[in-house]
Amino acid sequence: MQSQPEYTVQRFRGGFALVWAKDRSRPIGAPGNRGRRTLYAADRAGAESEARRIWAGSDNSPWTLGRIVTAYIATLEADQKPSTQRRKDGWRAMRTFWENTDPELIDEAMCRSYADQRKASASTVRYELLMVSTAVGWARKAGHTSARPEMWLPSAPERQTRHLTHKQFEQFYAEVKAPHARLYVLLGLFTMARPSAILDLTWDRVDFDRGLIDLNPPGRKQTAKRRPVVPMNDELRAALEDAYRARQCAYVVERGGKQVANIKKAFQAASERSGIHATPYSLRHTGAVWAAEAGVSMDELAQFMGHDDAATTSRHYARYSPDYLRTVANRVQRRAS
Repeated sequence: MQSQPEYTVQRFRGGFALVWAKDRSRPIGAPGNRGRRTLYAADRAGAESEARRIWAGSDNSPWTLGRIVTAYIATLEADQKPSTQRRKDGWRAMRTFWENTDPELIDEAMCRSYADQRKASASTVRYELLMVSTAVGWARKAGHTSARPEMWLPSAPERQTRHLTHKQFEQFYAEVKAPHARLYVLLGLFTMARPSAILDLTWDRVDFDRGLIDLNPPGRKQTAKRRPVVPMNDELRAALEDAYRARQCAYVVERGGKQVANIKKAFQAASERSGIHATPYSLRHTGAVWAAEAGVSMDELAQFMGHDDAATTSRHYARYSPDYLRTVANRVQRRAS
């Protein structure tokens, strides 16, 4: 009887993975016997090479930036950090430029050169360069390098709060046709939740008796992007009750008995018909601005939006409050000499 291989390289989520039997006396495919580690190589030959190095434990190659970032992302994945996928996506875009770079050689000129060839927004380039800095810092702490690169970063762009006025919202909402999209719009406006939280929402977390919506699913760890429990107002309650009676699956925002994975097309179509540009995320800003305009305190608004403290909320929304710095303005008076 031929013994099974020590490991195999298999396709996994659009890439490759190293797969092995935890107990070699049993088949790899036996229940609970499969170990898996995602590989970062983009092709079969590269994946086979990467798998051989990992399995043999003989990767004595220099700690280039490519090796550093690969190892850094692997630690994030092992710790189930929520930022892992975004880091992976960023590295795919960065890899060609940075993979073989000696971290000791990274300087301002190299960072500026990357920014010039990347041809992306300042915020994207800034994020990617910060990832380089963070990964090198991780490698230095782990003893893989002594490099302390002099990083250059593009200036952080001033964040614009994109919101709709009441008139613009009504004009846009009138052109939202599909029932699932109309429900999404009301959820986005009245809960101020992020798009992913709304699309993940299930009926078991909508408490009609107490009038509350729990935006955080069971088992999800709260991150910097917190998903709070928020109350529903009367208009949202009525819309949810109608949707609940017509429900065909466990998800609140559904179409044809299935969870809606992406709502962007519905927004694009309504934007074109109405002449008002709106995005799923702009509803969060719209609700926050309207609340601030109505005099809601920044502390309350911070809790509702899932911010850790009111400083972030104030930075973006305090200026919309009717009493914003009014006391200061009124204290500045001319006096007769």
